[in-house]
Amino acid sequence: MIIRYVCALFLFAVIATLTYGKTTIFDFETDTEIPSSAKQDILKRSTRFATSGNPSMVFITPPWKKGMAQWPSFQFKPLPITDWQPYDRLVIDIINPQNEREFFAVFISDSKIPFREGFEYRFSLPVNGFKRFVIPLSEFPKKINLSDINVMHFYCNHPAAGLHLYLDNIVLLRKGEIIPDPPARFAMEIADLFLSEFDFDRVAKISRKIWASFGNITKPGTLASNGLAKSLTRLEDLHKKLQSPTLTVKEFQKLRRELEIFSQTCKREVEYLRLQKAYTALGMPTDRMLVGFATSMKQILPRDMPFSLTVTRNIKISLARNEKESFQVAVIPAAEALKKVTVSVTDLTSETGNVLPAKDIDCDVVGYVKTEFNPPYGSPYIGWWPDPILNFLGSVDIAKGDVQTFWIRVRAKKQQAPGIYHGNIKVSADGIDPLSFGLTVQVRSFTLPDHAPLPVVMSFANGSRGFRNKLMCVKYSWHKMKFVYADFLADYYINYDNIYRGGAPDYEIIRYLRDQDRLVAFNLGNVFRNVFRSGKKGKDFDEAIAPAVDSIRPVYEKAKELEVLHHAYIYGFDERGRQWFPRIEKACQALKRAFPDVLLLTTCRDHSYGMESVIKSIDAWCPDLRHYDPEKAKRARARGKQVWWYIYCSVHKPYPNWFLESNAIETRLLMGVMTSKFRPDGFLYYSLNLWKHKKPIEKGPFTSWNPVSFGNYHGDGELLCVDSEGMPIPTIRLENFRDGLEDYAYTCILKEIIRRYKAKGNALSATQKQWLAEAKEALLVPATLVKNLKEYSRDPAELYAYRNRIAELIDRSDMPNINPWLSNDENVLLYK
Repeated sequence: MIIRYVCALFLFAVIATLTYGKTTIFDFETDTEIPSSAKQDILKRSTRFATSGNPSMVFITPPWKKGMAQWPSFQFKPLPITDWQPYDRLVIDIINPQNEREFFAVFISDSKIPFREGFEYRFSLPVNGFKRFVIPLSEFPKKINLSDINVMHFYCNHPAAGLHLYLDNIVLLRKGEIIPDPPARFAMEIADLFLSEFDFDRVAKISRKIWASFGNITKPGTLASNGLAKSLTRLEDLHKKLQSPTLTVKEFQKLRRELEIFSQTCKREVEYLRLQKAYTALGMPTDRMLVGFATSMKQILPRDMPFSLTVTRNIKISLARNEKESFQVAVIPAAEALKKVTVSVTDLTSETGNVLPAKDIDCDVVGYVKTEFNPPYGSPYIGWWPDPILNFLGSVDIAKGDVQTFWIRVRAKKQQAPGIYHGNIKVSADGIDPLSFGLTVQVRSFTLPDHAPLPVVMSFANGSRGFRNKLMCVKYSWHKMKFVYADFLADYYINYDNIYRGGAPDYEIIRYLRDQDRLVAFNLGNVFRNVFRSGKKGKDFDEAIAPAVDSIRPVYEKAKELEVLHHAYIYGFDERGRQWFPRIEKACQALKRAFPDVLLLTTCRDHSYGMESVIKSIDAWCPDLRHYDPEKAKRARARGKQVWWYIYCSVHKPYPNWFLESNAIETRLLMGVMTSKFRPDGFLYYSLNLWKHKKPIEKGPFTSWNPVSFGNYHGDGELLCVDSEGMPIPTIRLENFRDGLEDYAYTCILKEIIRRYKAKGNALSATQKQWLAEAKEALLVPATLVKNLKEYSRDPAELYAYRNRIAELIDRSDMPNINPWLSNDENVLLYK
């Protein structure tokens, strides 16, 4: 009783400290609050979707076409309130009545700092709905003077579908203040918006169809447990509540979520029904366990969301020698939960008696991580997502209603004889007869390289930062463990490296990778760290350059001694803006004088790639994906420069990325077909293992691994996980990263064979001329697969068709052992 009394007093005290209140910046009650807009845009007050007062402000920009402004935008300057120091939060209400989720962001800055260098916030726009964005002022960079806020610059980028947004209630909150909910009339407006898009009749029809098709069969989902009558009654009840004149915004959000789950459950049940019917057609039992197949380019969510699986008695894949290719086996309880489920594969044999041994095929459990909120780039689902591949886990239990996937990874070693191999997949569970499926693997005649087919620069936090702390209990000393990680990363075409490293690289690892022909690139040093940070400590900038050069000198000499200088690069000036350009050029001139044979690589934001700025001494420009311009890159290369590309957290849809919730095919397309089509000279990524404050994975398949990585993103800067012994755990995203580079290697090999065929000239036979014409055509990436960096297919079948066509042509070329990456002396890697 006393405890309850104390708790009540505490709760009352907390509530008492919260008060309704706000300081309005813009409420759009008068025309004077509306800024001017570009000719193609509409920016005006509207009587729709006002969350405070009567009007809101609508911003409409049409679908982007070539010739239009790249960054449709508007800005408020000056602001009616410039001193933001008394406040701790900024609130902005946004309504997006469209089904598209375009990029939209705001820059905020003071009167001294250009707005593009100020605070940037990217809105995770709702789809066909409303969202109140609460931005903590504590996230603003310290360089911004909160007592002198001068500009709010809202912008989008090449909106494919255009933008049609309503903004209102841009306010500041003091500590302890809470903002009132939008009025009831607003709740009715957004409910009407949702009701106009949600097809109740279709959902009810699907519900009836499911029930009629299943009959007396027990089903794993919500509809089976409730029964048809209860389901339809609840659906009708939800519909009525959404039309209530007393509806609040909170009630609407809750009802909408329930309806969306109901709809997704219906779709999930339909897929279950389709699987059952397909099983019946194949004459297979349906009473205890169903098994389907999926490519490695799909995420199969274990709960709630719809899934799509292939039902077949025989799964077929193809791969080159020295390649890995994967697919997924999905297991679903047909009635009760399944215990101790395993998937195994037999040896595969060819007609000539060759064997692809079972030990070269992994059958690992796919693990799941749980998201708790909608990230800035948006997500169709909050809950359990597939990602880590739990290579330490044996059998698993599968609950009724869950879908559990297994990752089947086939490796064809260099010496594996080409041919078609046959074997079996066995799916077993306690208490039931195992199910058996055929597995056919075609091993191609050509061989992929041991090293990445493209220069890849990625940061791995080594033992001094990522391991020697309380994160994990490592199985071995770091001296042994670093070789485990070097091998693991090299298996995924990644070198043990760090673009931010200030000290010397690990020469042991460099020699180790070199001797295995797996070394591609390593960093001699980070110039920003050595030059600009020295300048901040009181040294003149010119004085700071010489020590920076001196610090790299011994690393350079050691690389020269090891004969690996052609693999070395110097990275610097990370994402620096225009005000840094003169100093960057001065530093680069000093570096080129000292190290003329080393590549200078930068992500500094000169989007002309040095053609329109003072920076002339950089060797390799690395814009982010949004600023990669193939035509500009072509002109820069004509001047002897390289143009790479990179992704990071700010590269949102429709551009590809590998956030946890991104479509898995995006990663493979980016590293493979997109690289083939747009020909960047290399790829950079800032981090592989942002593991700060994370606990290792000890069990599964539903793990305790926190998917939050950088800021409030899921998976950004984190492509691998770790187990309780410090051993690396791959992810679905990392698998698709490697598979994409392997796809790219196919095109490199075919391109080199084409070059050699052309060199023969008139000596080509009629058959060879026909092959050459087919190969030239096949090498072109079709627009249906990838049109540009924002328009591309999500269908794995289209990617497989392109990849297999290239593989067939290489097989037919009579030149299967081509290595496009070696120079004439077969010692120096060349990237074409």
